[in-house]
Amino acid sequence: MFMSKKVKLKVDVYRTVARAVEEGISMGYNRAHKYNSRPDKDSMSEYIHNEIMNSLSEVVNFDA
Repeated sequence: MFMSKKVKLKVDVYRTVARAVEEGISMGYNRAHKYNSRPDKDSMSEYIHNEIMNSLSEVVNFDA
């Protein structure tokens, strides 16, 4: 039989979310420029927003 031990984890939520946002901005910027060297403001914003949300969804459970 498996006996579980209670383990307390400390998570720096601010740092975790900040890192996800930074990664999302970088990925969104790169994707916006992948096929268009001069993307317009709206497409740039859309790519960055989508990638920030994708990155956040890896560390945040939005369904809870």
